[in-house]
Amino acid sequence: MAFNWDASSPGLATQALAPHLAAAEVSSDSDIEWIEKAHQFARTGYLQAALGACAVLWTLTTAIRQRGYAARSIDAKPTKVPVIYEICAQGARASAFALLIVGASQDRSQSANACLVGYAFLLGLVSLENRSPNWRRLAARQVNFLLFASFLILLVAEVLPQLRLKVPYTANKMVMGAILSLAAAVLIAFITPRAWIPPSMELDVHPRAPEAQPSVEETCSLFNYYFTYEWLTPLIWKGFRRPIEMADLPSLPWYDEPLKLLSYIVKVRQEKKQKTLWTVFKFQRTELLTMAVWVALTFSVELIAPFALYQLLGYIGNPDEALLHPGIWLFLMFAGPMARTVCFQQYIFTSTRLIVRIKSGMTQELYHRALDSMELEEDVLNSIETKGGKKPGMKSTSTGRLSNLMASDVDAITNSRDIMQGVAGVPIGTALSLYGLYRILGWSSLVGTGFMILMTPVPAMLAQLMGNTQRNVKAAQDTRISLITEYLTSIKAIKYFAWEESMIKHIQEARAKEQKYLWHITLLITLMHVITELMPIIALVLIFSLYVGAMKQPLTAPIAFTTLSLILTMRRNISMVGWYTRSAVNGWISIDRLDRYFGSTTPLARYPVGPAQIKNATFRRHKNATFTLKDISLDFVEGGLNVITGPSGSGKTTLLLSLLGETIIEAGSVTKPDDVAYASQTAWLESDTIRENILFHSEFEEARYERVLEACSLGIDLEELPNGDQTEVGENGTALSGGQRARVALARALYSKAPLLLLDDTFSALDTKTASAVWKSCFCTDLLKGRTVILVTQMPWVSAQGDFAITLEDGVIKSAEQNIGVVRKPVALEQEETVEEVAAEISTPPNGANGNGSKPQPASAAAKEDDITKEMKASGGAARLGFFKYMLYFGSPLYAVFALLTSVIANIFLIATTYWLSIWVNAYTHQEAVDIAFYLGIYVAIVVGGVIFDGFSFLVYNNGGWIAAKRLHEACIRSVMYVPLSWWKNVPVGRVVNRFSRDMNSLDQSLARVLQAVLELVVMLFARLSAVSSIMPIFILPGIVTCFVGVVAGEMYTRTVVMIRRLVSSSQSPVFSQFSDSLAGLAVIRARSDMRRLFGDMLAERLRKFSQASEANYNANRWVALRVDFVAALVSLCAGIIAVSKAGLVPAGLVGFSLVNATGLSETILWMVRAGNELEVELQSFDRVKEYATIESEEEADKKDDTEALANHEEYIIPKNWPRSGAVEFRDATIRYQPDGPDILKDINLKFNAGERVAVVGRTGSGKSTLVLSMLHFTNIVKGKILYDGVDITAISRAKLREALTIIPQEATLFNGTVGSNLDPSGELPVERLKKAIESCANIASFQFHSRSENGSGQNGEADHSSAGEATPTEGTPLLQSSDANGTNGTISAVAEAASGLSLETTVQARGENFSHGQRQVLSLCRALVRRSKLMLLDEATASMDYETDRGIQKILREELDASNADTHGRTLVTIAHRLRTIFDYDKVVVLGAGKVIEVGSPTELYRAKGQFYEMVLHSGESDDLEQMLSSD
Repeated sequence: MAFNWDASSPGLATQALAPHLAAAEVSSDSDIEWIEKAHQFARTGYLQAALGACAVLWTLTTAIRQRGYAARSIDAKPTKVPVIYEICAQGARASAFALLIVGASQDRSQSANACLVGYAFLLGLVSLENRSPNWRRLAARQVNFLLFASFLILLVAEVLPQLRLKVPYTANKMVMGAILSLAAAVLIAFITPRAWIPPSMELDVHPRAPEAQPSVEETCSLFNYYFTYEWLTPLIWKGFRRPIEMADLPSLPWYDEPLKLLSYIVKVRQEKKQKTLWTVFKFQRTELLTMAVWVALTFSVELIAPFALYQLLGYIGNPDEALLHPGIWLFLMFAGPMARTVCFQQYIFTSTRLIVRIKSGMTQELYHRALDSMELEEDVLNSIETKGGKKPGMKSTSTGRLSNLMASDVDAITNSRDIMQGVAGVPIGTALSLYGLYRILGWSSLVGTGFMILMTPVPAMLAQLMGNTQRNVKAAQDTRISLITEYLTSIKAIKYFAWEESMIKHIQEARAKEQKYLWHITLLITLMHVITELMPIIALVLIFSLYVGAMKQPLTAPIAFTTLSLILTMRRNISMVGWYTRSAVNGWISIDRLDRYFGSTTPLARYPVGPAQIKNATFRRHKNATFTLKDISLDFVEGGLNVITGPSGSGKTTLLLSLLGETIIEAGSVTKPDDVAYASQTAWLESDTIRENILFHSEFEEARYERVLEACSLGIDLEELPNGDQTEVGENGTALSGGQRARVALARALYSKAPLLLLDDTFSALDTKTASAVWKSCFCTDLLKGRTVILVTQMPWVSAQGDFAITLEDGVIKSAEQNIGVVRKPVALEQEETVEEVAAEISTPPNGANGNGSKPQPASAAAKEDDITKEMKASGGAARLGFFKYMLYFGSPLYAVFALLTSVIANIFLIATTYWLSIWVNAYTHQEAVDIAFYLGIYVAIVVGGVIFDGFSFLVYNNGGWIAAKRLHEACIRSVMYVPLSWWKNVPVGRVVNRFSRDMNSLDQSLARVLQAVLELVVMLFARLSAVSSIMPIFILPGIVTCFVGVVAGEMYTRTVVMIRRLVSSSQSPVFSQFSDSLAGLAVIRARSDMRRLFGDMLAERLRKFSQASEANYNANRWVALRVDFVAALVSLCAGIIAVSKAGLVPAGLVGFSLVNATGLSETILWMVRAGNELEVELQSFDRVKEYATIESEEEADKKDDTEALANHEEYIIPKNWPRSGAVEFRDATIRYQPDGPDILKDINLKFNAGERVAVVGRTGSGKSTLVLSMLHFTNIVKGKILYDGVDITAISRAKLREALTIIPQEATLFNGTVGSNLDPSGELPVERLKKAIESCANIASFQFHSRSENGSGQNGEADHSSAGEATPTEGTPLLQSSDANGTNGTISAVAEAASGLSLETTVQARGENFSHGQRQVLSLCRALVRRSKLMLLDEATASMDYETDRGIQKILREELDASNADTHGRTLVTIAHRLRTIFDYDKVVVLGAGKVIEVGSPTELYRAKGQFYEMVLHSGESDDLEQMLSSD
């Protein structure tokens, strides 16, 4: 059927084209000749015969293909079509067949139709007797296809001719009855639920196979699947009435199973090593082809409505000349938008399914590639952003890059899917629009269209420019998020030094840069908006000017409003090119990044299975590392204890990683067992319970489990936890103390049945008593019998009891001595302790048992919430009309009112445009000379003014949003920086970072625009209703009903989809968490034999829930879109019917004005519902950010303390030069972490004099760390007081207190930047002081990058006279991973600088990863030195250091204190120590136990008293050396 767009078509005003009147008269009858031809062809029988032959051929070919094919299907029972549907279908077919037989007896031309329907009827009957599900499905498809084809043929043959007004036609009544029966049969076929057949797939990619059941999507009817999405209605109703949970969502179809998608995408990529682009094309080729078909149909059928409007306006203008019934145009005005909606929603449905599948498949592919590959140290992904000599602002980490690939780049690929519209839809839609314009306006349309086409590159160039600016935004955002993540992860260290303001300043600087680029994007979007709006306006003005000026033709209503509709359609199509180009460019960049990653990964070294053995091997951590392990030959004692020692940076950890295959082997050979249990130096734990961490996905064996707990001295720790071993350890084990984390990691290794255990410095985090207990229970019993253990340690007494003792130095073996058969003994013949005594000593849990002092509330294992439930509770909800609160952040209430006013004025311009066009059109009906310049000038002024004001309104809203985002970000970062540490006990850092990333991104780029859209759509809805009702008052009734139905459907949808989206976000968080958590523990996971597959299955299970929620979210949009579009199409139909009834009574121009606004109601209602839903979702981001921005901070608490202080008491009066000394006094102090929590320290009375060196010792949990934290005011002093230089610390603001003292924590924290910025983030201290601190630490052992012998001898005992440039790099040499483009030169300069001593400009990577553990601790010492505080606190700062580095640190501290004590007022040093050797020259030792002071005195006094301190000496393993030190003193 070829639509006739010519102005001379019947039904139009004949004055439209005066020169062609004669041609119109001649062609009027010829314009409907196609109806007669179609009628005659449908009655010939040729088409029926061809369809019957195709059906038979289809049956035969399918039978041949399936012969001998035995597909393996999952073990599930297929479903059948309900009997009632079969009965109704057969009845309708039989009725149609019988009526056609009667009709054929009266009219032989119906014989072919009777045969075709009869064949379908018989085929349906035969299929009922066949038990094969596949055959029955094939037969049903053929029957339905033949019936539908017969129905269409009969419509063309018998119904279409009846639509002619001047050519009567009477159809056979029997045939008309058959048509109704076929319509019923087709309708029944469409609403019949589909039978489900178990799919053919491998069981290992469908874990639900044994109990697999079809999802509702797989069994719903075709009508529900393609037209109504009715399977979601129960979910929508449920969500409307109550909150919904994950179990309420439709189950995932079998074809979207994550493991199935993984197996397919891996198979596709492995074929000829496909690039990512071709992998995606082949992986989803069916979906991409389906999308192309649907979008091509969408852009084609959307022109049906303008064509119908064109013909209907022509009929209204001159109904007497019409040849076709107006009902056909009314039907097309309804069917056209509905057909477009169905096609477009199917395109979106397919594209969103593609999103889910690509995300699921690629996330798993990246995860499995990471599990099977070495850590990628080089930043090979971002060279695209750093070319041209520009260096990245920050060095990213391997984990960060992988997480970004999974989160951002996979999203970018899926977001570029709409390029299919530009490829398959835009060309078709533009070509058809151009054809229609040419048929209506002639050559004048070509001029305007040519102008639009010539201007097409402008939006594309602007989109490209926006893409480049967006890259700058992403880079600035990455910098900001990296800073926030790094600072919040180390928030305790920041608070230790009162650096909150300095860190906020750094973040705000990054934020200012980001917002600058964001404003540039806003300006570019405004410019693009104005240009893309002006392009069709200029084109329309050119067309109208030429048409009425040059061609001298009148501008009639059909021509004016149809031209306007087609020009707007072309404008939208052309503007799409720019947007699609931008998304395609971003997608291409991400595809290239993925190709770079997959092409750069190095598979893990796979060693032959055998006993642990290394022969003549050289290892390098990664290909750019300078440090190597050279000529390593070790034959580890099988079934024995192998001990590795050596100074910091000598290569001990690298040796263990080399055994695991985590390093590059450049020479030699390695053998090892297939299953290895690895406990890393920094303990890695899963975010799960203690029990699950120990079991590590193994079967629970109670006897073995209890013995492991006992061996690791965890029994009493678990007794102190209300949930016992069901206690959640938190992110990275933050709920446990350092010693507990180390022992849980050790227990995990012991519980495994791996024949080889690699333990990296497990004892460093344990106090002497706990270490001796673990040594006795683990290594002095038969627990490890038959298992090879390789232990890295700094304890010299352990080496003497090992079967094989290895000493490393500078990457080479210094010594390797065997002592096979040695009998391992406990470190001392200590006194036997009862369980009650031990329990009493550690009854106080470390840091309140969860790192912050509050005990977790009891909860049973059965009641444990899953990750999704926890995240849902933390997500919050948005209140209705909350946008008023948001708009108050625009600057002032007047600004918000002004923004609302701009929305109203913008809509006035919009309505005025079409209204003035109707006035111009009606001027021609008065038979007067029309002043073209007048009407055209005013029209141009209105539309140009509207475009400019629309752009101004956009800027007003976005400027307000920019200000609001700036204020909220600053308030939020300040709030979370100053929040008390206790707040973090139940708040994961990832959740807070999510506020600053995803939620802040919503405030930056979405919320203001969505708010503007909602407000303008609301105004537009009332404006359009008023416009139509003013011309046709009767329209107000269907208009109100339509709005009511649309709002109700929208409300149902909104309530449900808000909860679904929360489920999407909540189900996505566990995916991100597993991705990032397991990347941090890759070495531990990969060491075990079957753990990679198990972790892959865990990710698939989490992705299954994410995919389930995502599909429900996407499909809910389809549900509401179909219903709102249906209601809106009814509005257009009602408006058309009213207009036809008013034909000749209302001017055609006003009718066109009414119809344009009536048809626009559909789009307005739909987008208002969607935008309203989007606004509610986006407002959740505003509420979440605002929630964190209003938390009460420590700063506010300090103000209360200052106000309530007793100013007349000397202990509350702060001298101007405070503090003058480091004197500290505890006066009967009782301390808690929470005001209502348990007492951690009880009745403490201590006095540390100025200039004293004080050591605090005791077992784990005795309260040592609490004592130190109390001096920093991190605790609540519920009784008594703590005085610092005579002033009560509660009278001092926390910031001032912490600035007045210094702590060197157990885990040194370094930040991304330079050495100088780490020593003084504020940049306020003199440079000379910073340099002096570095020089003071230059001689500490771990800063020496050549031989570490004190006598200066090298490995062979010869003196080392090498220069700095010849220095040997160590395992932790900084700057060896230089980002210098020159490669080798950068490395050489880095080694030279490191060897000669660090400078303030030395680069520090995130978390100090380019420094060894010892170097980080020495830099922490430098940080303490530059502050020159009167009170210095050391919290087990040297526990994991080698003794030489420990001696160096203690020497520096003594020198600093001695130099300070030469003055009138000295500096006090308070040290928490595990190593007793370190504190034997201290002035005072405090022994704590169960939160109380047990002993106080000098080391000699306490040793001679033979109390707790004496027992600790006996348990130390160095009692002989310590006794000798005491006797020498």
